Amino acid sequence: MNFMVVKMKKKYNIPVIILVFVSVLWLIAFPLFHEVFLSKLFYMPFVGAIAAIIANITPAAAGIIYFPILTHLSIAPITVCQFNLIIQAYGMGLGTLRWFMFNRKLFILNALPITIAGGFVGEIVSIVLFPIDNPELLTLIFNFISFLFTQIIFISLLRNSRYPNVSIQLTLFNCTIMFIFAFIGGLMCGWIGFGIDTIFYFLMTMMFRINPAASIVTSIALMAAMSISGSVLNAIFHDIPLELWYSAIPGVTIGGLFLAAYIAVKMGSRNILLLFTFFLSVDFFVALWTQQAIPISETVRKMLIYTLVFYMLFVHIKIFRNQSKNMNSSTGEFHVVEETENNERQYK
Repeated sequence: MNFMVVKMKKKYNIPVIILVFVSVLWLIAFPLFHEVFLSKLFYMPFVGAIAAIIANITPAAAGIIYFPILTHLSIAPITVCQFNLIIQAYGMGLGTLRWFMFNRKLFILNALPITIAGGFVGEIVSIVLFPIDNPELLTLIFNFISFLFTQIIFISLLRNSRYPNVSIQLTLFNCTIMFIFAFIGGLMCGWIGFGIDTIFYFLMTMMFRINPAASIVTSIALMAAMSISGSVLNAIFHDIPLELWYSAIPGVTIGGLFLAAYIAVKMGSRNILLLFTFFLSVDFFVALWTQQAIPISETVRKMLIYTLVFYMLFVHIKIFRNQSKNMNSSTGEFHVVEETENNERQYK
């Protein structure tokens, strides 16, 4: 009994030790970045905390938060894409460690090697062979992909489907499908700084019927690996914005180590996804209103926006109605993987 108590204390002391270690290193490096941090990037710890929470409890990387906020603050899209990868390498790496300590059974370990391989090939193509430097094109790609993600999330929420599996068989067909989708995700990671994690989540849940909690946590580990490899490629062939990275570190550390898992368990992944899609939808409408890359008249633009607003309102009302009928939907989702795994063994 005493051994178990000591083991649990050590387990929960690890995040505190990491926080202290990172804080000391951050303060040591402060003289190198203090001028730009205090004058221009003082807001980054707060943005970093929000992004880390979203990245570690939803099937989307922190870049989906950083991209709209930082580009609206006049930071070049290509710089934001490079920043996305390097900060996610740190933040989602911490998140992976935190989830592993929370419950290692949430990881679909046998799916990671093939998806990491496919994603890395995609990153080589997008970062090394065919990089995109056009700011308007990058912004357009981001907004289109983010809105597409929201629609897929809506479909998954409205279906109220059951997800009985917590593992995937590595057949030739399954491996081929995972590699192809991971390659596409790797292309997106190289061009806009994220994407493979969301693709992986929907592939696991909608095609292979994998438990959403396991799919989300494994997607975090996959995005962490892709962010590390993408940052290395950018460091070799392009550039990495160290000032932005340094400024976001405090918020990312606290959000990834302490806030994400707590909020995920308290709110449930379903509610988190609703908030997440609301944020993406608002950003899409703002971008569509102000974006001049699409040559359409203001009248047509307004009609399109109003139509989409009513559509989003209708979808949210329908989701909330369904949720009121299923009050036990997913608040305990991150706790049920072990039970699902036992049921799957009995079924087999």
